[in-house]
Amino acid sequence: MPCSYPIILAHGICPFDWVLSRVRLSHRPDDDRYHYFRKIRSTLRASGYDAFHSRVSWAADIKRRAWDLRGELNRITRNFERHPRVHIIAHSMGGLDARYMINHYHMEDHVASLTTIGTPHLGTSFADWGLKRFGGVIAIVRTVLSLDLRGFKNLSREYCRGFNRLWEDFERYNTVAYQTIAGVQPLDRTFAPLRPSYRIIWRKEGENDGLVSLKSAMWEERYFLGKIDADHLNQIGWWDRGEAKGKMNREAFEKGIREIYLGVAGGLNKFEP
Repeated sequence: MPCSYPIILAHGICPFDWVLSRVRLSHRPDDDRYHYFRKIRSTLRASGYDAFHSRVSWAADIKRRAWDLRGELNRITRNFERHPRVHIIAHSMGGLDARYMINHYHMEDHVASLTTIGTPHLGTSFADWGLKRFGGVIAIVRTVLSLDLRGFKNLSREYCRGFNRLWEDFERYNTVAYQTIAGVQPLDRTFAPLRPSYRIIWRKEGENDGLVSLKSAMWEERYFLGKIDADHLNQIGWWDRGEAKGKMNREAFEKGIREIYLGVAGGLNKFEP
């Protein structure tokens, strides 16, 4: 039986689908073939779930993104008058946004569960590497182009250590049900643009999905649902040519990813009264 609370899909730091929306590949608002979460919402809705996309500021810092996400939840639920609580399924930085929102705005009474997929709960060594070499560019870009990229700083391992220490007790004892999923793949099957970052993370943290390590996505073992055969792009329903090396049929692979979301959704009703 589908859960009674709506499911909110929360995207990562740089939702690439804004480019696709500019070229207007589809005029139908319900067509999610080119959405960040490719065919995820439509799959959930076809199975009876009340599912929604959310949108937060592109690459902004976690405080702004959490504020935006809170606004999205208020919009979707009509300030929680239409729905008293929600379930959130978040990918990548979307999981950190949701955690910050729940913690900072004390929204534990409005979020029944948070399931994260490929979220760098412990940070990522690739962000450390990038900030060490290009950290100064973030301030320049913000000043010259008015483009806020401060969210990348929130993905560092140092930031996430402090974040986790700050909210450890609150998250341990609040009423939100936390679940995590991690994706891992061998280098030769990882999306080609993610292979340089894969190598950097492998040297520091071991198994990873091209952007986030298995250990970081797991967060704490008590929250861990398991690992899936998917790189960081695959986790949101997108196929890449790396999968062909594993002799994986595109249609079957994408269907398998969508079934992971259906599996998560199928277990959410246990977190409801």
